[in-house]
Amino acid sequence: MIEIIKVNRENHWQQYFQVAREIYRGDPLWTPLPENSQRLMFNRQANPVLKHVVCELFLAINDKGPVGRIAAITDDFLPDKKVGFFGCFETINSQEIASALLDAAAKSLKSRGKKQIQGPVTLNTSQQVGLLVEGFKFPPQMMMPYNPPYYQKLLETAGFEKLLDLYAYPWKPDYTRNRKTLTAIAKRASRIPGVRVRPINLNDPMGEGNRLAEIHNKAMTEQWGFVPLTQEEAAHYLREMRSYADPDLLTFCEVDHQPVGVCLIMPDVGHELRASRMSPFSMLHNIFGPKSLRVGVLAVIPEYRRKGVVALLIDRAIDIALRKGYNRGEMSLIMDSNEQMNRIITSKVVGKAHKVFRIYHKPNLQIGKN
Repeated sequence: MIEIIKVNRENHWQQYFQVAREIYRGDPLWTPLPENSQRLMFNRQANPVLKHVVCELFLAINDKGPVGRIAAITDDFLPDKKVGFFGCFETINSQEIASALLDAAAKSLKSRGKKQIQGPVTLNTSQQVGLLVEGFKFPPQMMMPYNPPYYQKLLETAGFEKLLDLYAYPWKPDYTRNRKTLTAIAKRASRIPGVRVRPINLNDPMGEGNRLAEIHNKAMTEQWGFVPLTQEEAAHYLREMRSYADPDLLTFCEVDHQPVGVCLIMPDVGHELRASRMSPFSMLHNIFGPKSLRVGVLAVIPEYRRKGVVALLIDRAIDIALRKGYNRGEMSLIMDSNEQMNRIITSKVVGKAHKVFRIYHKPNLQIGKN
């Protein structure tokens, strides 16, 4: 007997986080944030995104305890008012449980006037998105999606279809192709009158957050799931990065002191999170292991995309990374529809994505129909 309950009490919250711990108990690649950080994500006082995002959380319970969870999410800033999302999706390998959770999310969204469901998205499209469908042997970076392979079949059997794919590309110094061409394009861009690339000042989160939001809101409007980024949200994002970011790898490109591009590269602390679940020997291995990073944001406003600013940001980032001893990384997430960015990466940096993340959808909110 499966019971689907809405999360509204403290013991429900404990069970909500317990689900993931049980599912990934024997998986050495699972990379969870500390539970306190996960709880803050759902705290309206701590997370400014919740000023325009509404979540209803559900648990699946059977006679053995919690066996699945899901969130039904709406975002008031999303331009397409017909669309709602599902996220935080975790379940044991049971079609019955997966379908019951997805139906609960669909019913919640339908009651709020939504006609379509897309996901997984946690908590909105500016945060964690996608289901891992290729690249399970590679460790996930912090805050990147990770899930068992069987989730794909559960979603597709429940009637969900592919909407789009997002790619993650690996990087090592010896992967960089045609660096001379990349550097030549970057040099041409460096001659744009008034152009400069500078580090982001993490001691001014509101001022720099305003610039980050301005770039995002000009550069991302044509991307799937675009929602405007507020100054408060951008500032919150930058404040969170203070504890682990390398300031030299967070850069703005400006022309006449106006922001036109941004590149945010974060050291991968996923190995540290995984080490906390492993033996002291494993932790020692991680401490002295390769220095890894992730290109999390690379955005240029439309009027400067064909002027070499993307190449300028990438070329500067590679120089800094090599100088500081980083020897591997990941560029993600790049939408399959972003032809220019995929072309630059595959022709100048690395040939093929090593992970694929998928967004699914049900065009019509049909409950209980596969």
